[in-house]
Amino acid sequence: MFSVVLIASSLVANAQDVLVRKNGDVENVKVLEVTPTEVKYKKASNPDGPTFSDARSSLISVKYANGETQKFNVGNSYNNVVGGDRAYYAEYGKEKKMTNEISVYLQNGWGIGWQLRREFNPYVALNIVGVSFMSGEYAEGANPENFGQLNLKVLGVRGYTPSWKWIRGYADLNMGYTMRYYQTWKDEYEDTHHFGLDFSVGVQLHKRVAIGYNLTYITPADYYRDKTHWARISVLF
Repeated sequence: MFSVVLIASSLVANAQDVLVRKNGDVENVKVLEVTPTEVKYKKASNPDGPTFSDARSSLISVKYANGETQKFNVGNSYNNVVGGDRAYYAEYGKEKKMTNEISVYLQNGWGIGWQLRREFNPYVALNIVGVSFMSGEYAEGANPENFGQLNLKVLGVRGYTPSWKWIRGYADLNMGYTMRYYQTWKDEYEDTHHFGLDFSVGVQLHKRVAIGYNLTYITPADYYRDKTHWARISVLF
């Protein structure tokens, strides 16, 4: 019986509501009352302490302990550039600092890649490390060549545009190492090694989906091929 009481007390103590503000703050609270003009609550860290209140106009939403969400001023916050970005970041990015990105690359061939990113705010992120592999075919007159390209990306940066609802643009710049191999029409094999820059631009259409364009530039060039171009579709988690 005592164990049951302890479990019930623990569940009650952990039943917290989450207050999401327009300025990007996210706070665990216990909501007491929602009026047409304000939200009254107690801090989760001090449930027996004083009662606080926030104006509804300063809030994005309340996420209740039972899983329900009550949103405030959604239209105004997203139509306002600063409010929209803070809403995006506060509701979906503040508690999740790291982002994994899995990408599929398409051109005259195919490719796949992964990148780990550290989000700092709604506008700037650090691309920590990434790897991608592309495979395709070059056709130079009557001499087609199969090729493969392995890219290792390190220490890059991503910048975001202001968001509108779920839509925001982005641009990436990464540096790294590229290894290429070629198999010619004469069945000859050769591999080359390069320093490279990887550049991407695109649009994040949803918190988990993005489409874009990827350019890999290498030096020194081999056979006058100093860059490759790819369409890019990504899933974020």
